[in-house]
Amino acid sequence: MPFYSDEIIQELKNQADIALVIQQFLPLKKSGVNRYVGVCPFHDDHSPSMTVNSTLGIYKCFACGAGGDVFKFIQEHEKLDFKGAVEWVANFVGFALPNIGNNVNTEVLEERTMVRKLNELACEWFEQQLTLSPKALEYLNKRHVSPETRKQFHIGYAPTGREGLIGYAARNGFSPRDCVKAGLAVEKENGGIADKFRDRLMIAIQNLSGVVVAFGGRDLSDPASHNGIKLAKYMNSPETALYSKRDILFGLNHSRNAIMKENAVIIVEGYFDLISLYQSGVQNVVAASGTALTENHASILARYAKTAYLVFDGDAAGQNATRRSLEIVLPKGLSPKVFALSRPDGTKIDPDNFVNEQGPDAFRRALRTAEDWLSYLGRTMPNNSPEDRAAFITQAKTLIKSIENPELRNQYLKLVSERYSTTRSLAGIKVAHPKREKAPAAAEQPAAPQISVPWELLSPIEVRFANLLFRNPTLLDRAAEYFDMDFAASGIQIFDSPLIDEFIQSILAQYAETGAFSPRVLYESLSPQLQLFLEKLPDETWKTPNEILEFYDTLAVLTLNLCDRYKKLIPLNSEAGMRLRMQLNKFTQGIQTISKKRKISAITPDVFAEQIIQSKAPLIDLYTSINDLSSGVAQSTTAQFNTAPAFSQPVPTPVQPSAPQYAPAAAQSPTQFAAAQPAQFAQPEMPPEMEAPPPFESDEQFASSEPPEDVPYDPNEDEPYVPDDDFGAMDDFG
Repeated sequence: MPFYSDEIIQELKNQADIALVIQQFLPLKKSGVNRYVGVCPFHDDHSPSMTVNSTLGIYKCFACGAGGDVFKFIQEHEKLDFKGAVEWVANFVGFALPNIGNNVNTEVLEERTMVRKLNELACEWFEQQLTLSPKALEYLNKRHVSPETRKQFHIGYAPTGREGLIGYAARNGFSPRDCVKAGLAVEKENGGIADKFRDRLMIAIQNLSGVVVAFGGRDLSDPASHNGIKLAKYMNSPETALYSKRDILFGLNHSRNAIMKENAVIIVEGYFDLISLYQSGVQNVVAASGTALTENHASILARYAKTAYLVFDGDAAGQNATRRSLEIVLPKGLSPKVFALSRPDGTKIDPDNFVNEQGPDAFRRALRTAEDWLSYLGRTMPNNSPEDRAAFITQAKTLIKSIENPELRNQYLKLVSERYSTTRSLAGIKVAHPKREKAPAAAEQPAAPQISVPWELLSPIEVRFANLLFRNPTLLDRAAEYFDMDFAASGIQIFDSPLIDEFIQSILAQYAETGAFSPRVLYESLSPQLQLFLEKLPDETWKTPNEILEFYDTLAVLTLNLCDRYKKLIPLNSEAGMRLRMQLNKFTQGIQTISKKRKISAITPDVFAEQIIQSKAPLIDLYTSINDLSSGVAQSTTAQFNTAPAFSQPVPTPVQPSAPQYAPAAAQSPTQFAAAQPAQFAQPEMPPEMEAPPPFESDEQFASSEPPEDVPYDPNEDEPYVPDDDFGAMDDFG
């Protein structure tokens, strides 16, 4: 089947801010320059364990392992195929996808896609039929539902005919069997198929992205026409490939922004309770669609709010529903409050009638009188006898034990003991809803290999240099000038870590190939280990020209580290070895000299940069000479030089030179970065502490290189600096 090209997919991905997309479904909290954290929607998450990185265009949950790009998130969250996810993202960002032809084929598309398209068609038809039904329009007028609200909630009407929708669907390419799969038709015992919804006001049930996944139908028929058979007042779609009742909250796609703003959600029972409240301006409200409140519902709401107002009827059935809801919302971290509505004469009333009779301000005043769940239980449960009080306290402690936050649990224990003169112990108390065990897998799958980064083996200054290049693409021209073809052909591995060397080479390769730098393209080209390395790099910023100075200063430090490794590989049992060692010492002194002059501003940054670039040629010559000398000494020594990783062979660990003094004091390692965030947002499994190297303070910090054999540079000398003094006159390298 034709599809969008890789170039189109990549262009769309570059235009889509994954954080903005995910925020359409759950709140995110900023946790760095372009990083966010939030509660993962793919498992029962009680603390933010999902990280979203806008720079890389990825999300990742460190608890359940879910992760991927913006398309993967939409696929998993909205249950779409890849094509559907691409089109969703394109619609969100206003990206014009090219026309690839009409590929709708109900015989080969997945059932979920078919159901979605058929639901859209049915929704349009129901809305058309509403305009043709005076009875349905009159009913909506009596319930004070405005034309704007009808359109917003996609309210329609299913006429009385047995095959009205089936016939309309057939004319649009859908079979009666498709209608059954979508929950819009039913199959009779005699084999016939008829419309499921007849003579009913139809209310569209939408998921978070606004896709119609099901319908609720309110009966409008005359009871006298049913020969004594009582029809259900409300009929809902069955579960389908697209619709799971336990996952969908009616109205949440409209109300989630108001819920986040209020940090509170009002949970009502009926469709019209929600519609009337929302229309009146009380918009932080949801309703369960065709089922009682579920644990999944509570988990979803806990992403948006801390307080849940339970508004149920005051009769016995309503009280039972309230208690079941308490058992569901408390373990999810929601703080429940309960209230019932009544008219001035004391008669009970539902939210729909209340707001239409008394207005939204009266509803908000009533909401402020809501009582905490413990007071509600104490008021509604019998307490006349010791047995009654014991039953109440046991029920209260059962709910308290289900609270996962230990401090909140202790506070409620303290409250119940003070109010009702009981102990603060939960001994012998069972949780109302113990966690369900995972179903056994159909077949044992081999465990996926664990990917990790050996942070403890990486040089902090090399990690920082990698981050410097990644965060400052303007340095790539300078990097390409230093790490050019001559440098690559020499076989020198200036980085002690092959992992960081590969990372730097990947950045330079992308820049050389495309002439541009894209963090997202880079990320997708990396191995899983390097992807993890990149994910954990701290967010840092450099103020110009600090990034340029640090680039060349770090190259000087890395060169000194490399020379220190060279010295341990030069045999001193021959005249050639002694001479080469002296040449290396002279080269090391040259690097130290220009670094000190740069530090005290004896030379300009431009001259310093030029000298660092010029030092590359004698460094390559040194490497060649060391290899030539080694090849004539011993085969075992030769093996250390024949490949680039030779300098990663075990040698005595040198003391790392310090970083330049302009290095930002706030530089953080991945661990320090996580520690700087609020405790509840700290990312698990962070790499070990990696302190940013301290600034140069004294000459003693060059301990990783042997002292030069010549007279040390005197910073007080008056003689002007000549650029060629340090490298241009090294005749010994000929």
